[in-house]
Amino acid sequence: MLQGLTFFLSYTILASMLGMLQFGYNTGVINAPENNIEKFMQDVYRYRNNKDLHLDSAKLMYSFAVSIFAIGGMIGGFIGGMVANKFGRKGGLLMNNILGIGGAVLMGFAKVAHSYEMLFFGRFIIGVNCGLNTSLVPMYISEIAPLNLRGGLGTVNQLAVTVGLLISQVLGIDEILGTDDGWPVLLGLAICPAILQLILLPICPESPRYLLITKQWEEEARKALRRLRASNQVEEDIEEMRAEQRAQQSESTISISELICSPTLRAPLIISVVMQLSQQLSGINAVNIIN
Repeated sequence: MLQGLTFFLSYTILASMLGMLQFGYNTGVINAPENNIEKFMQDVYRYRNNKDLHLDSAKLMYSFAVSIFAIGGMIGGFIGGMVANKFGRKGGLLMNNILGIGGAVLMGFAKVAHSYEMLFFGRFIIGVNCGLNTSLVPMYISEIAPLNLRGGLGTVNQLAVTVGLLISQVLGIDEILGTDDGWPVLLGLAICPAILQLILLPICPESPRYLLITKQWEEEARKALRRLRASNQVEEDIEEMRAEQRAQQSESTISISELICSPTLRAPLIISVVMQLSQQLSGINAVNIIN
């Protein structure tokens, strides 16, 4: 067994990474039932207005249902840090599951309610949920992991995303849930990771770093570390977090304009931006979630 990878630490990582599995699932789940969802929108429009909705308009509405997920994700990503500092990493994840359950219910019952607005709103809510998960889950895992395993355990986030994508694509085939009657169930299954995390996560400790640095609860941080490390020898971790806190306090803060204008930071900034643009514009996301 890898040094420092205890049973309880593995359990905590498994419970937290369900949030990233949900992100992967909801990213890919909407693609397989495209034709069924467009037909649903045409049927609802005909039921309401006694006239047909043009296929191009149905495709536009479907595109809106797909893209509003990203808008919600952007909002969730922006507020992730605030949620983590106010409610804690574990507390934020637990509260975020309310959004996950609410979004899944809205999507799952959209067809029964003859409402594509429920589908839109559900996708938006689940987008906020997934945006928060992309902030909270990596933060939580990195703060509970021992220093020697931090880099390796950080990769489980991407693993959970790809597993979620795989599950959504398998369940979305025509022989399973990619049907006219099955697509609401397919979208509504997003509730499962949220409920499972609500069951598994409560017994996990809060982030020791959050307890020590943000809340100044040293004894609580020690208790959390003892559970995660399965050892009473946690002074090294405590000192590491204190050193990190001192380093952060000694760093000067700069504004966005100062960051852009600084000659010494310009090259790293350009490299970071180009790397992110190259990743996104390469089209890899289209490959990951292609029908």
